[in-house]
Amino acid sequence: MRTKRIFGELEQGLNRNEKWEILGQILVFAAVLLGIILLMQRLRMAIDRKTQSYLADVALQNAYRIDEKLQAMQQNLELVKEHLEHETEARRPAFLLSAADLFEFDTLSIQQGEAEAGVHLCENQQIEVTIPIDDEHQLTGRMSQQRIQRMIQSQSFGGESLSCIADTQGKVIISPTSLDPFMKLDEIFVEKRDAKVISEIKQMQQRMQRGERGVIQFTARDQSELVLSYIPIQNGKWVLLTLVPAAYMSREVDLYAFWNCVVLALLLVFCALILLLSLYRGWKHRRRLSEIAFVDALTGALNHSGFQMLCQRRLETAGCSGQSILFINLKHFKLINENYRSEIGNQVLKIFMECLQDSIAEPELAGRIEADHFALLVRGQDLEQLRARMIQLQKAVQAKLTEQKIGFSLTFNAGFYAIESPSQDIQVMLGRAKTACWSAKKQELLICQYDQQLIDALRHEHALAEAFPEALRSGQFMIVLQPKVDPQKEQVAGAEALIRWKHPEKGMISPAQFISVFENNGLIVQLDYFVFEHVCMQLAAWQKAGKKQIPISVNLSRHHFKNFDVLNRLQTLAARYQVDPSLIELEITESIFFDEPSIERVKQIVHQIHQAGFTCSLDDFGSGYSSLGLLKEFEIDAIKLDRVFFPEVLDHRSRVVIEGIIALAKNLNLEIVAEGVEHADQAAFLCEIGCDRIQGYYYSPPLAPDAFDSLREQMDHGCWKSS
Repeated sequence: MRTKRIFGELEQGLNRNEKWEILGQILVFAAVLLGIILLMQRLRMAIDRKTQSYLADVALQNAYRIDEKLQAMQQNLELVKEHLEHETEARRPAFLLSAADLFEFDTLSIQQGEAEAGVHLCENQQIEVTIPIDDEHQLTGRMSQQRIQRMIQSQSFGGESLSCIADTQGKVIISPTSLDPFMKLDEIFVEKRDAKVISEIKQMQQRMQRGERGVIQFTARDQSELVLSYIPIQNGKWVLLTLVPAAYMSREVDLYAFWNCVVLALLLVFCALILLLSLYRGWKHRRRLSEIAFVDALTGALNHSGFQMLCQRRLETAGCSGQSILFINLKHFKLINENYRSEIGNQVLKIFMECLQDSIAEPELAGRIEADHFALLVRGQDLEQLRARMIQLQKAVQAKLTEQKIGFSLTFNAGFYAIESPSQDIQVMLGRAKTACWSAKKQELLICQYDQQLIDALRHEHALAEAFPEALRSGQFMIVLQPKVDPQKEQVAGAEALIRWKHPEKGMISPAQFISVFENNGLIVQLDYFVFEHVCMQLAAWQKAGKKQIPISVNLSRHHFKNFDVLNRLQTLAARYQVDPSLIELEITESIFFDEPSIERVKQIVHQIHQAGFTCSLDDFGSGYSSLGLLKEFEIDAIKLDRVFFPEVLDHRSRVVIEGIIALAKNLNLEIVAEGVEHADQAAFLCEIGCDRIQGYYYSPPLAPDAFDSLREQMDHGCWKSS
């Protein structure tokens, strides 16, 4: 009763005009509120359109990249065709294999019959590129599904985007290996949907058939919102489809809308401020998307996609006159993360990127491609000038590391490609610079150029690899022995087994030409087993002839440490020839401790070597970075002093260093072998300070087994004289 009365009094307190005034204010408030809401909805739609436009721009760049890649494939076929005319019929298969590897084709073949020139889709999502050779033959290059997938996959939008190629009807013809977490693209053309979506999809199909591009937003079966961009490629024959979750594209917009609703509910008088805020947040949103798509999160520099896009723009704007693409790989970087904290590794990457940025000037560019790989767009195509820049960069990096009290040396290898045309595909140019970088790494050079000499070297390596199986089968490889001499007694106390290649046409091929090649392609493993077996045969022959047995050392490649079964095979060979394993010394190089990702794995295999009865020595001691530290970590029986310790003239400092190393080895009960000794004064000094074994041309070069036996007899009877 009281409540009712109160409301009555309130009602009586308001006259008719006041009630109409309040009602008018409420209506104005509602109208303003409705207007602002409608304005915000339109603004949101505008931001969504800009976001879709941004997707279309990024997808268009990818489409240009794919078209340029396909054009580059056709241009590469033309180049192969030109060189093919100069090859004999017998050499054509080998040349096609080499060219396929060089230009990133899975296969290259010459086919008969008439075929349409151009790019064609084959079974299993493979692409064929065909050009005519003459009226009856065509040159065809095929690219596998995996390479095509890597080519079409966009690296933008934090890896959450999905790209594929469809025909003009919308049927997917080239797709990624997995469509998760997105729906299959061809489902949107066959699913039963509402009339509006059906109409939009029909419109999209018509535009695709006319060779037009556009963007469509739809809801998947799992109710997730998706944004799809379609762009014609291959002159309208195919369509590049790029799919991105709408939530990824608009999460900043949603955050903006939430806060604006809050602000509108609290204070409508700040509508103008809210409008400005929305424009700012829209700009910030676009900027954030760009950062995600094109900026490396760790260093703040350009990532792979950003470097490619900006590099292409600068080349198109300023041309390519006198410019080069550089690819840089940090050496032994994985050891930093293994031996130090990952935070230190990240700090090193930041420091290196800072030094890169400091070393360039407009319009040059720098970017982090991935992990410890970096790229540069620089002015200049002269090898010596670029080498000088890399030396300065190395000094700057080391100075920065010292300043930050990071106590290790950071080195790198670099390769560069001199840009010939601004229309060249950036990815192709980066690949060529990367190839030159790996060549620099193999040759232990600071920088290497991608040129005809490098291409010829790659072809030569390929030819050696092709000739290897026949050479091994037909007995072209032979074993030679270089004696290890006891300097006190001047008698042969051991030997090192080395390999030689006598080619039936090319004659003797130097080990310097083929050992590094076989190390890189893994064929060195078979060669090591060949040498090991022949050493077992030689020891068995000495035993049968009643000759004195001496240990023989065999080199063991780093590739063996990837296989835990290596010791079983070596033991089997030794047992087959009834050879005492203690007579075989397995030599491992110091570099293995920097090439292998796990030091513990190396330690384990070295331990197993001793368990199997073999001995183990450390070759090239002193050529690496932390030799002294290795002596206390691994079960080493002997060390071989690298030839760098023995210049032609031994100065006082060299003598002190050698004497100190030998004294240290003696205290650790290690045998010392000095290799590369060529002069009498070197041998005399080593004998004086107690070196156990000397190996080098002063005593003898590597000899065939028969000649080696003759030298043993001469030295045993005191008949040897130095020449």
